[in-house]
Parts: sequence; structure tokens; C-alpha cells
Amino acid sequence: MKILEKYVLKSFVSAFFFCIVLLIVLGIIGDILGFLDDIFKNNIPLASILSFYFYLAPFAFVNMVPFACLLGAVYVFNSLSKNHEVTAVIASGLSLWKILRPVLLVTFLLCLFTFIVNDRFVPSAMRKSSRVRQEELEQGKDKSALEIKDVAIYGKGGQIIYAKSFIPGDNLFHDVIIHRQDKDHVITEKITARIVKWQGKKSWVGEDVIVFRVDPAGDFSEDPGVYKKKRIFIGERPENLINNQWDPRFMSYGQLKQYLKIFRIGSPSTLRRLLVDLNYKLAFPFTALITVLVGVPFSIETGRASALIGMAKGIMAAILYLPVMAVCLALGKGGALPPAVSAWLSHIIFAVIGIYLVNRKS
Repeated sequence: MKILEKYVLKSFVSAFFFCIVLLIVLGIIGDILGFLDDIFKNNIPLASILSFYFYLAPFAFVNMVPFACLLGAVYVFNSLSKNHEVTAVIASGLSLWKILRPVLLVTFLLCLFTFIVNDRFVPSAMRKSSRVRQEELEQGKDKSALEIKDVAIYGKGGQIIYAKSFIPGDNLFHDVIIHRQDKDHVITEKITARIVKWQGKKSWVGEDVIVFRVDPAGDFSEDPGVYKKKRIFIGERPENLINNQWDPRFMSYGQLKQYLKIFRIGSPSTLRRLLVDLNYKLAFPFTALITVLVGVPFSIETGRASALIGMAKGIMAAILYLPVMAVCLALGKGGALPPAVSAWLSHIIFAVIGIYLVNRKS
């Protein structure tokens, strides 16, 4: 039996590496075709293109692992079943779990590795890839095209910072409004500025600044202060401000948890959405294990003609996980489910289905 397990393990590992490389290469080719005209028009050097996709590779790897595991597992068990090898194993009195065990073990280890890559490498790599794209791949575009529109951030010290736009290359905000709050979530000060620019050494300087003092009733308590130039306290550096308004998928678990501490007196609905994202960062890496568990039983069909149908069934059954996951996350962000439940519910549902199907095939 150990010989069969080693054979299955070797076949799965080989199939996984082939699939992960193929999926990443196809993704890169598709992305390059999207801005091929810009490459020739702006004479973008090959080194810049390679640098961009080098930094993008961790993000691509993390997102392709579940599909690579699914395709590898379905291929291996479909190949075994079409010539009746799986049937012979089960007929001899052994459970399907026996030959599935090495695949599940390797997939579980890949899940742990995916979490480490997603947490330690993806956030910093995505920042670098964005910088390369903006500064080198999109160098021929207008500067306004590099602006980030409608930046809204909850910063340190209970500050709500809104800017009409932000230019990363210049570390410059346009049309800024800052609301400062006390510990009871009451606005105590409102600041407006035409521009706010990073001067280095933890210093932000605004131009055409107006400072309004606000009393507990919400009225202006005194005449506003008007300044041509004024240093404005913002506790974050430019890169931290941009990280805070990024998609939470591009933040590490620690960064998102720290941001939740800063946001503890923020909007309850936004806080709930961030809590769902935080819990999902723990649940997401185990997507590969769930898709393998569900996909393999469907892929086991005897006969060459039925084998192709079985492979298609296995892939489709596992892909159904994606819309169920999206619905669960939406229910959590909408308040219908607790954040932890919404992040793990789709995993639990499909894990139960997968266990039932494996037992049934056994």
C-alpha cells in the first residue's frame, strides 16, 4: 500500500508544479497582451517588465494554488480511475481515504505555505510592483492617470482623512478635509487644505489651510484660523496612508489587525467589513484543501469516456465553492452573520460535502 501512496504522492506533486507554472505563465501572458501597445509605444525596457512580474509573482502564486491543487488532484485520481485502479483498491477492502491521504497532507502543507507567503511577502511585493508599474510601465501616460482618486483613510489619533486625489510619486494630496475626533467619536476639529505635501521627517505641510474648532453641539466654537502654510499633524507616512486604503487582501494579517486597533472607534459597518476580511485572511489559504476534498470524489469515473466527464464534474463541483464563499462573505459584511462565521462557513459546508462524498465512494 505504501508503494501506491508514494506513486499517488509523486504524481500529485508533479501535476501541481506543472499546473501552477502553467497558470502563472498564462496569467502573465494575458496581462502583457493587455498593454502590449504601451510596451512598444513607450519603448519600455525588458528589465522593467521582468521586475514588475517578479514582484507580482507571490500574489499570483497565492491565488493560483487552489486551482493548481484542484487540477492536479483531479487529474491524478481521474487517471487512476479510468483504468479501474481505484475500483480495485476499494474492492480489496481499502478505503479511498488511504490513497487520498498523501494528497491531503501535501495540500495542507501548501495551505500553510500559502498563508506565510500571503502574510509575509505579498503586501511588500504588491507595493513594489505598483511602484514599478506607475513609474516605469506607465511612464508614457499623463501624470493625472497616476492619481489615486477619492482617498478616504481612518488615521492615528482618531482622524478621518479625505482627499480628492493623491499623487504617489509626489506624496501630494489635493483638496484635503480632516476631521479630528475625541475618544467618544465626537468631532473636535475640522481642517481643510488645498494641498498637503510630505516634507520628510514625519512632517506634512498644508497650503491654504483653514482650521475650524468644533464644540460638542457640532457648532464652530470660534473664528477659524486661516494659514497660507501650516504644518499638519498626520501620524502616518505616505506609504502607510496608501496601505490603509488598499484592498485588505494586499495587507498582512498583522497590518490589518493593527489597522483595526486604529479604527476601533470608527464606523460600525466599516469595522465589521474589516473584521470579515481579517478572519478571511486565516480561512483563505485552506481553500485548496476544500477544493481537493470536493473535487476528487466527482472525478472518479471508470472507463475512458466517463473519465473525461468525471474530470469536468470534479472541477465544476469545486469551482461552485467560489460563489458560495462570496455569498457568505457578503452576509458577514452586511451584518447577517458574525465575521468569523462568514469567513469559515463556506469551508465548513464544502468540507462536510467532501467528507460525505469520499465516504460514499469508499
